Amino acid sequence: MTERPTTSPGGQAVDEQHSALLSLHARAADHLPDPGLIPGFRRVATGPALRTLAAASTDDVPVSARLGVLGDLARAGFPEWETEEQAYRELADSVASARDGVATDHLLEDLRHSAGEDVRFSTLRSGRALPHEEAAFVGEDVCTVRTVQIGGLEATWVFSEFETDAPFEKVAEWIDPRNWPQRGPLLFKAMDLVGATRPVDLGPPGDVHWHAIFREEVQLVTRVHTLLHCDYWREGDRAAGMTYDLALSLDDEIDVDRGFLLVNDVGPVRRVKALKIVGFKKSLWDTLAGLVCPFWTDWVKAAVQGGGTSTPTTPGPATTTGEDVDSGKDRCPWLDASEEWIDFMGESARSYLDLFEDMGKKAAPGATTKDLADNGRRLFSQLAKDWAQAWTFGLETMGEVAKKGMEEGILPPDSSRTGAQAASSTGPAAAPGAQPAQVSTEATEGTVILLENLATEDSPSVSDLVSIEAGGALIPAGDITTDVETIGGTARGVRLTVPTGSLSPGLYVGQVTSRPEASPVPVQLYISRSSPV
Repeated sequence: MTERPTTSPGGQAVDEQHSALLSLHARAADHLPDPGLIPGFRRVATGPALRTLAAASTDDVPVSARLGVLGDLARAGFPEWETEEQAYRELADSVASARDGVATDHLLEDLRHSAGEDVRFSTLRSGRALPHEEAAFVGEDVCTVRTVQIGGLEATWVFSEFETDAPFEKVAEWIDPRNWPQRGPLLFKAMDLVGATRPVDLGPPGDVHWHAIFREEVQLVTRVHTLLHCDYWREGDRAAGMTYDLALSLDDEIDVDRGFLLVNDVGPVRRVKALKIVGFKKSLWDTLAGLVCPFWTDWVKAAVQGGGTSTPTTPGPATTTGEDVDSGKDRCPWLDASEEWIDFMGESARSYLDLFEDMGKKAAPGATTKDLADNGRRLFSQLAKDWAQAWTFGLETMGEVAKKGMEEGILPPDSSRTGAQAASSTGPAAAPGAQPAQVSTEATEGTVILLENLATEDSPSVSDLVSIEAGGALIPAGDITTDVETIGGTARGVRLTVPTGSLSPGLYVGQVTSRPEASPVPVQLYISRSSPV
């Protein structure tokens, strides 16, 4: 008999089906947090958990969620198959009986095939017989989790990015928060307008652009209740987005709840992004927030209704927005920064290398040198104090660091900068005794926009970026840095970087042009005001 847990962020028990899903996903994936840390939670054994899900109605546990957990279990080699084969068959049969053209034996065989080889489940016979939104991402990773800070508060970053051929209209409907409970019933239990019968139109006339306050009931580990400020914006049939931020935690359980959803057509590519940053008042729930991934993934799958092909993309060497495109760089910039220290300090600094390497292993993918200063503040402070008297480069500056630590906001020396060179310039290493560069430590965020036929010698221009929220806060074009980058070895794009010190979080939109005679391309940039931990 399944034991039911007794407590949660909101004080409720985790329901039986949710407990079964959590237990199986945790059984299949070592990287997920241990649900056993939930006060009162008891793991459900593999066989009983499989049978619980098989017996549930498809309203309570959708077919997509059954396939999701079976796909994860297949990647783990179907744990305990020898003793629980019948239970596995019961869950697979619950899918087959709900969908025409799917056979239990074929389904289990196709799940094994896709898990053991580099073949997408959606391309196999069972996957082709299922609606695409149910077969998409089975056994694939489309949920990235990391820890961030917002205003000194710890939070969990949950991010997905993928390309799809699903109709634009279907994705735009998924972005609308009024449709979340229907598109993601495992995660969103309610999304009700507060104080109005319809969202407030932000105009201009004819545009789909509005904002509203919603009462949200969401099941992260168990149910929590919030008021969310949401803004929705759409640009014809090529881009749509919404941004949300916490207005009030009705349970007094959450400090942070913000993020965005976006669909954007760039040439033949339809790219979708989704971000949620959530932080709990009790640190235990921040530790466990990664357990939302299976339920988040089930909701994300609903974005691809009507499609035939959907492919997760790996977030590249990102700024904190997670919006950057993979540039093919594998090297961790934390280690690059450590080598800059070594270049300046000589071989005696080698004793610190192990510390830097450890930091590199723990860093979020794509951490920048700026991230290094944020995340390694204490380490660099100690290093600076240790070497302040011995280092002959910038003794006056290092003296201040030695007294006050890295809280002074001084970066490690950058061997690519000399004298008063700007942060974007490059040059030979400075000689000992030269005046240190004035390096800005202001927080920045950005994104990379793919541009067709962009040449390395082009100088792209960007418009002002305007927030989609009421009031239309503006990022002046003069504050935006543009740099041409090669992406994935062939394509090119423009990296847009903005200082975020005075900006409100939210989605900002505008245009970028590769050259004067070219057509402008839409830009969407989400400012999260977060930093990696």
